[in-house]
Amino acid sequence: ELSGRLLDPAGNGGTRGMIIAFPQPLRLPRGTEPGLRPAPNLFFYCSFALDCLLMSKTCAIIPAAGRGVRMGNAKPKQFLELSGRPILLHTLETFSRVDFLSGILLVVPKDFCSEAESLVSRYCADNLLRLCYLSKEELQERCSLHEDELCAPGAAPAGSWDGSRKFVTLTLGGTERQDSVFNALQALPGDCQWVLIHDGVRPFVSSILIENTWKAARKTGAAIAALPATDTVKRVRDARVGETLPRDEIWLVQTPQVFRKDILLTAYLEARRQGCSGTDDAFFVERLGLPVAVVPGERSNIKVTTQEDLVWGSFLLTQVGRQSDSADKVG
Repeated sequence: ELSGRLLDPAGNGGTRGMIIAFPQPLRLPRGTEPGLRPAPNLFFYCSFALDCLLMSKTCAIIPAAGRGVRMGNAKPKQFLELSGRPILLHTLETFSRVDFLSGILLVVPKDFCSEAESLVSRYCADNLLRLCYLSKEELQERCSLHEDELCAPGAAPAGSWDGSRKFVTLTLGGTERQDSVFNALQALPGDCQWVLIHDGVRPFVSSILIENTWKAARKTGAAIAALPATDTVKRVRDARVGETLPRDEIWLVQTPQVFRKDILLTAYLEARRQGCSGTDDAFFVERLGLPVAVVPGERSNIKVTTQEDLVWGSFLLTQVGRQSDSADKVG
């Protein structure tokens, strides 16, 4: 263990420092020496070390605001049925069983908000999901939040959500996926310190992968699930091969992805300031120069994108059901 003194808000080692014991060796950025103003990333390292000593809440953001154009259906793919239930509910059912989550923010298309609200609230009321549905207003009231306090990192008050029941609430999506996630980040309870993001149309993720990614993030501040590439990967321009990429360096990224909330908010705010766009959340954190751990993903954790994925998903659920029936008979 390494003991050290937290820096004061001005960035200088002062008499107001607090002695803490770090759970693992803390590597400070180069150029950080006692008595000097630290490098920009030092705040995240210190706040992460302190968080390891404290109980903190984790909330999930489930982006489900896409239009599903590649599916070729008038209804967004997250609302299509898979083995008799909407894809989105399969995803929610898995996350309702994750013990370390305090709540879920579900991001939906504006013109399908009423349908999503009716769907989720009905399943929650029928106890088919181990969740408590809350409107955005009810969530803010319980957490003592105000609209103007939700955006800036560290600005929201501690909140008063008691964690006795896992909540799920809806928030509206934006034009792009990153806009939808940013909307949800602004609606998180003030006492949420960790954020888990998972695509609403990845209904086959396991609880084990969710927990492994969360544990990895607790060590580094950020973690993603990914699979090493097994096919040869080439860069193609105008239907011609530009180059062959080293396969041992290529990983196919999935969700879940887990982050400290202050890190992710800072990354998103910086990206918006610079007009930067990306297709996953870790990209924005990478731009800050912060480490992102990689956890081995799952082949079955596919993102439902095409009609073929629906067929494959139905087969997978059938196989899982048969295995459960066999286990019950053996028991």
